[in-house]
Amino acid sequence: MRVGYSILREINEKDFTPCASDYGLTQTEFENFILFLEHKGYIERVLRVSDRFSLHPARLTEKAIKLLEDNKQYIDTYPERNGLKAWVQVEKELYSNGAEEE
Repeated sequence: MRVGYSILREINEKDFTPCASDYGLTQTEFENFILFLEHKGYIERVLRVSDRFSLHPARLTEKAIKLLEDNKQYIDTYPERNGLKAWVQVEKELYSNGAEEE
């Protein structure tokens, strides 16, 4: 949830354009997540040219605005850009079943 919240927040606030390395994701994972957010109706106007995309013209839908409002609890702990990887890691560890450790 934190990755989704953060991507939507940054698209909305336009402080910076989020990228895969901000969250410790591979480029493919990040692209798939953006596609997921589009298909679920949270973002629109993602610019695609060939196999590349840009979030600069992207904007949130009403559904995404509601999601941000419903998750205001994240505002208090939301970090600067250089702290995002650790911030999303908290949730990964919380919900992990330890499968990657084996």
